[in-house]
Amino acid sequence: MIDRLLAAVEGGDHSPVFLVHGDLVLAEPAARRLAEALATKAGCEVEVRRRPARFGEVLDDLRTLALFASGKVVLVIDSAVFADRSAAAELVDSAEKSLPIAEGGELPDRSREGAARLLQAVRLFDLDPYAGEPEELLAEMPDWAFQGGKGLRRKKPRGRTKKQAEELRAGLCQLLAAARQAGLAGWAEGDIAELAAVIRGGLPSGHALVLAEDSVAKDHPIIQQLKDSKAVAQVGSVASERRGGWSGLEPLARELNRQTGVAISREAMAELARRTLRQQRQGDVDAESTARLAAEYRKLANMASGGRIDRQLIESTVEDRGQEDVWKLLDAVGAGRSHEALDRLRRLLAAADDPVVGRLSFFGLLASFCRQLTALQGVMRLGRVQPGESNYNRFKTGVAPRLQADLPDGSKNPLAGLHPYRLHRAYLAASRISEEVVIALPWRLLEAEMRLKGESDDPQAVLTDLVAQLAAGR
Repeated sequence: MIDRLLAAVEGGDHSPVFLVHGDLVLAEPAARRLAEALATKAGCEVEVRRRPARFGEVLDDLRTLALFASGKVVLVIDSAVFADRSAAAELVDSAEKSLPIAEGGELPDRSREGAARLLQAVRLFDLDPYAGEPEELLAEMPDWAFQGGKGLRRKKPRGRTKKQAEELRAGLCQLLAAARQAGLAGWAEGDIAELAAVIRGGLPSGHALVLAEDSVAKDHPIIQQLKDSKAVAQVGSVASERRGGWSGLEPLARELNRQTGVAISREAMAELARRTLRQQRQGDVDAESTARLAAEYRKLANMASGGRIDRQLIESTVEDRGQEDVWKLLDAVGAGRSHEALDRLRRLLAAADDPVVGRLSFFGLLASFCRQLTALQGVMRLGRVQPGESNYNRFKTGVAPRLQADLPDGSKNPLAGLHPYRLHRAYLAASRISEEVVIALPWRLLEAEMRLKGESDDPQAVLTDLVAQLAAGR
């Protein structure tokens, strides 16, 4: 689609405002090509503005300079001007980087971007950041907006604790007050109205605005206005597939090939993605990992011989810090595939941004799995359930109801409510692992937890030993 916009620029019949959206690894270079084509026609240089603190200033510059210069092209990257409410948590995380702020005095330059992002987040919920007390305004925003966006949840899957979120909200109240004192507006309704007016009425000849955005609300009224002007290009994005792997890699490979002049085989690109990309909790691909893929590609391009990157070069050069499916790791443990389980564990921990959080997070899931094994063997004895039913359909209809039925003494069954598929995987593991190992699990888990939380000089070895013992089943 970017070629269509470039053709429109070459023909001289185009909108004064363009939007290129998708993964920024793709959107930014495509938007640069478009801006450079516009600048060449106008006889000027491209001015790049990344995350501007005030969007209105960009439009003011374009209109004011039109009185003195024959042309001006501004490329704005990641303004979030078209973001929807789902982007509020990321905007709040950006604002946090400006904390703490000094009491009194002017808002430092380093804090203005964060303050602008906070004002944007407030406006996404149809709140006026200048109406009422800061505490009252931020209290009207939902709790999830302060619990962490996609980037933070990559390091802390559960986000901020309730106490941390409240502390952040208190700090942001000070930032909001300082932003108001400094007269910042964020993306005010006036800015949006002015942008709409520019799209309708145009700019002087040779003047243009190009936006490269990652987050775009599909129902934003200006998006439709730009579409009507045939000024929008969606360059695609990388997405995780349900059965593993990644879609959208081909456009990314083409763009990086264009930038570096070095191609990559499909097999090698798939391996590079496997070693670099990570999936967010919501299923989206982490933007930072997409950027890492691009950086690794550029590094490999400088090392490749014959103008082509192959899989062997990737395997010998790129550290494997890609997405690891923790459920597949637990399945490998339950099925007794020791080598696979240990390899997946190594990969999971190597990819963790915070090793301590990564180890404890996985230990929590492993401990839950071990409790299921203990409960399963007990319920199987009580109900005289035979082990080893490998057919899922027969298990679901014939075995699962017996495993999840009320206990003879009337107490609640600990397996009640467990999804049949997960129950089946745990049942097969409980059928394989010896009773002696399962009986000892509570003690082993307690010992492992104590060692993980400070009683061991090598906490990773603690997890490795526990996984190895479970996979061995004896």
